[in-house]
Amino acid sequence: MTLSIKKWFQALSQREKILVSMAGVLLALTILVYAIILPFLSALEQAADRYEESITRQIVIEHKVALINAPLTDGQSLVRGAPDIVVGQSAGEAGFAVSRIDPQTGGRVNIVISSAKSTALFSWLAGLESRAIVTESLSIQPSDGGTIGATITLRAKTGK
Repeated sequence: MTLSIKKWFQALSQREKILVSMAGVLLALTILVYAIILPFLSALEQAADRYEESITRQIVIEHKVALINAPLTDGQSLVRGAPDIVVGQSAGEAGFAVSRIDPQTGGRVNIVISSAKSTALFSWLAGLESRAIVTESLSIQPSDGGTIGATITLRAKTGK
């Protein structure tokens, strides 16, 4: 096949050889730009965006950890009573279907909520933070009817 292409090219006039050669160079440049350079630059840009996003997430997480470990402010008060009772009453007032509440050592409480709307759950958790009860871990599972189930470990903050 290459022999036939070679014979075809040699049979062309000088002007045709120059035109075919220029077309080959333009084709090679087009392939280089659209098949190699642009995809590489796009991947590089996406990697930079992902890196910037991960740095932003890290800063937010570090800030939240600092808030959790920070001493109480004037707007927060220590939990009055056992944390499991306070959390249970608060969940009941918020209208959540609580499956289980397990008190743990160190002011921690494990709570399993079988059904809740996600916006209501996160609003409730934010309200608990204003009462000096912070979320240590949260596991969410989708449920029927657009609701979620959650297993949450909460910790009552102590004054430092």
